[in-house]
Amino acid sequence: MLNEHNGFPRVFLHTGDCYIGVQPTMVTTVLGSCVAVTMFSPQQGISAICHAFLPDSSKFSTRGTDPQPCRYVDTAVDAMLSSMSRLGADLDRLEVKIIGGASGLGGGPRGRGVFDMGVRNAEMAARVLEGRGVRVIDSHVGGNQGRKVVFLTNTGEIWIKRLVKLMSAETAVPSGLVCR
Repeated sequence: MLNEHNGFPRVFLHTGDCYIGVQPTMVTTVLGSCVAVTMFSPQQGISAICHAFLPDSSKFSTRGTDPQPCRYVDTAVDAMLSSMSRLGADLDRLEVKIIGGASGLGGGPRGRGVFDMGVRNAEMAARVLEGRGVRVIDSHVGGNQGRKVVFLTNTGEIWIKRLVKLMSAETAVPSGLVCR
């Protein structure tokens, strides 16, 4: 399925970044406790994706405007909604998905990390979207495995590959593929 899209430009989304897709692009990222929120407007054929790693911008003091609003889940969602609206997307008809929020390497017997950052990130994404009246149509969150995500901006399709720890924290291999 992905081979059909080999001609598309490719973008790797780094931690703390957002990408607004106005032309067909294949966006990839790798998530642990971070979350990606995707938004797709089928009517406009445009989309947005973020890779946020902290849940709440109000917990951190910054002077003036943060130069990287997509590092926080709350401000990333707001920035993407604002951009999508400016581009003419009907926010009531967006297809929104949340991915990531794993417990990470500090997971205990129940797979929960010391500070539950992954859980907090996923919960914040759901809470902010609900507070803005935006419905989430799908999510792939939690657990204690990282995820590689491939997002097609022109269709809203997402491929997720779970990553499994082997002998060390630096070694990861795919264990399965979930197509949505």
